[in-house]
Amino acid sequence: MGTRLAIISDIHANLEAFEEVLNHISNQSIDKIICLGDIVGYNADPSACIALCRERNIFCLSGNHDCAVCDKISLSDFNRTAAIAIQWTKHHLSKEDILFLSQLPRFHQEGERFLLMHGSLIDPDRYLFFQRDAVEDFHEMTHMYPRIAIGFFGHTHQRRVFTYRSGDVTSGVPETLTFESDCLYLINPGSVGQPRDSIPMASYLIYDVDKQSIRFYHVKYDIQKASEKVIKAGLPKALAERLYWGW
Repeated sequence: MGTRLAIISDIHANLEAFEEVLNHISNQSIDKIICLGDIVGYNADPSACIALCRERNIFCLSGNHDCAVCDKISLSDFNRTAAIAIQWTKHHLSKEDILFLSQLPRFHQEGERFLLMHGSLIDPDRYLFFQRDAVEDFHEMTHMYPRIAIGFFGHTHQRRVFTYRSGDVTSGVPETLTFESDCLYLINPGSVGQPRDSIPMASYLIYDVDKQSIRFYHVKYDIQKASEKVIKAGLPKALAERLYWGW
C-alpha cells in the first residue's frame, strides 16, 4: 500500500469536511488513503462522499452505518437519531452506491505490517473507548496475529493511541508518535465528518511505514455549510448542532 499512508475514518456524509481533508492530504506526499469505515450516515452528502472515495481510489472498510444502509445489520442497534439518518440515507443513494458499500470488507490484514478494522478485532461494531476495552483486543492480536504490532480502528470518532507493553495497556492522544519495537499499538485517527473530541475540526493521521511513526492532523472546514445542509435535508436538527460542538 505504499510507505506514507493517510488514514481516515467516519466521514459520515460530511462533504465539506471530507473535501478539506483531501485537500490537506494532497499536500502531504501520500502514497495511499485508507478509510476505516462509515462513509455514510448522519450528514447530508452520502452519494457525493462515496463518489470521492471511488474517484480517489481510497481503500475503504465498511462501518456499521455503511452496513445498515445495505440492510446487513439491524437498525435496532442504533439510537433513534442515527436510525432516522440511516433511513434517509437509503433513499438518497443510487443502486451503484449501495452495491459499492455492500462489497466493502469489514476487516483487512496488510501482510505482516498492520491490521485495519472499523471497531474491534473481536467485533467490528464494538467500541474501544477505554484501556479495559483495548486489553481484550491486544490479547486477540497477540494470539491471532503474533507478527503484527499495529492495528488501526475507528468507530468512536475520537483520537486515541492504546499501547501494550509487557502486559500493561496505556492510552493517550499524542500529536506524534514513533513506534517502539517492544510495544503493540491500537490507533484511532479520529473522525472526518463528526468529531467527538470537543474540537470541531476534521481529524486524520499519516502513518509513515518506513519511519514507523504517525502524526495526527486537525483540519478546519465550513461547519456552517455542512450544518445548513443537514437542516435543509430534513435530518434531525441535533445532527447539525453537534458539528459546532465537535461532539
